[in-house]
Amino acid sequence: MIPEHNLRAIKKGNTWVWELEYFTDSCYSTPRDVSAWTFSLVAKNASGVTQFTWNDALFVQGVDTNKRTVTLSAVTTSGYNAGDFSYELNVTKPEGTFTEMKGFVNVFV
Repeated sequence: MIPEHNLRAIKKGNTWVWELEYFTDSCYSTPRDVSAWTFSLVAKNASGVTQFTWNDALFVQGVDTNKRTVTLSAVTTSGYNAGDFSYELNVTKPEGTFTEMKGFVNVFV
């Protein structure tokens, strides 16, 4: 089963940040190294038309190898259409490509 997670709403013209953390256990005590993973996210409207795509370059890895951070600039979000969109987060790992998460995101004025 693919976990469903609704992203925090994106306000057009504002900077937006999303931090992802991965662990090997359900107690969140053992970090999982995701430095070799490739991330991509596609958001679509109700008609299935792609509204925006985030490629791996937006999923920035910091010092901790279990974390990735997406930061969208105010310029980027101002170009988004307003509305409710479904999204899928796909991750390519050594074992293959998987839909890691899906849900909805709202872009508002």
